[in-house]
Amino acid sequence: MAIRFLFPVDKRLGTIRTLNFIIANKDVYKPVVNIVHVMDFSQIEWHGIAPEFVQQIKESAKKISEDLVNDIKEKLDKEGIFVENIVIEEGEPGKTICEVADKLNVDLIILSPNNKSEITNVIFGSVTHYVLHNSNCPVLIVK
Repeated sequence: MAIRFLFPVDKRLGTIRTLNFIIANKDVYKPVVNIVHVMDFSQIEWHGIAPEFVQQIKESAKKISEDLVNDIKEKLDKEGIFVENIVIEEGEPGKTICEVADKLNVDLIILSPNNKSEITNVIFGSVTHYVLHNSNCPVLIVK
């Protein structure tokens, strides 16, 4: 029986660790993968960047996001792993990941922490921590 994963991706090491885990265990889990990438623009708005530049930044970020998820999809396709959905959303990462998991009714969220220091996690929060404590479905954390 296949397990429907939600795989949050970004350009950090945690994504590579999780991707390698999915590929290495594809015969065990028979995964059906749903990829999600969340674009967080809260820091841009907080810094008071002019609106005309904010739009340019968002358009550029969307292109980068599309390239990222397409690259991940290509790697999964090459391994014979089915990608069911690709979702690119704008918002707060942890909250958005949980909302997408509910919307897609996945069996499992699979992600890896990005090795921030404990101090950084306390001050700025951790997406992994948020998802772990707020998801309505099981969460697998890959170390």
